Amino acid sequence: MSLRGSLRRMIRHESEESGPDAEAALDVARYKYLLRVASPRVFDVVHAEVFAQLPVDTRDAVYRRLCRDLSEEHRPTSPDPTELARAAGWAQDDDPAYLLRMFRRPGDQSDDKPHSGSHMQGADTTLYAASVLSAAARTAAASPAAAETLLGFDTSLEAAQVNPNFSVRRSDGGVDRTPPPPAGWAP
Repeated sequence: MSLRGSLRRMIRHESEESGPDAEAALDVARYKYLLRVASPRVFDVVHAEVFAQLPVDTRDAVYRRLCRDLSEEHRPTSPDPTELARAAGWAQDDDPAYLLRMFRRPGDQSDDKPHSGSHMQGADTTLYAASVLSAAARTAAASPAAAETLLGFDTSLEAAQVNPNFSVRRSDGGVDRTPPPPAGWAP
């Protein structure tokens, strides 16, 4: 079996699922696409909507985390959704994976501390329960401000990673049903 066939088989088991988990995975893929291609204006509007939808206690945890993680000049001045969106933009510019990590564990105080054996299951359960990535991704993907940006999603690498039925456009205008290798890849 070829490498391409093996990769498709590994991806297919995730994408053939239906229901809420598959839809959540698609929303997260759309969100990753938005993080990669959205203009700063679209980013700010979408994230103001995302932060406005968070429960107040979660928004406060996000505010505290941004204050802890960002330099003084980039910290939000309040837990207002617009302020959080502005600060999130700075964080995302410095670290493209920051928001994905932050939404997975918005109140986490110890990103760099390893968890010891007996506490591992409790810590994982707490971190999973604290995750707001799926809700944030759903809000961002449904945002009217993101609609135009998401037009290119179906032919993106993010879409092809979630569902092999999506396709990636070839540079010659045709449709290639397999995602291209990453930049810099050599056989």
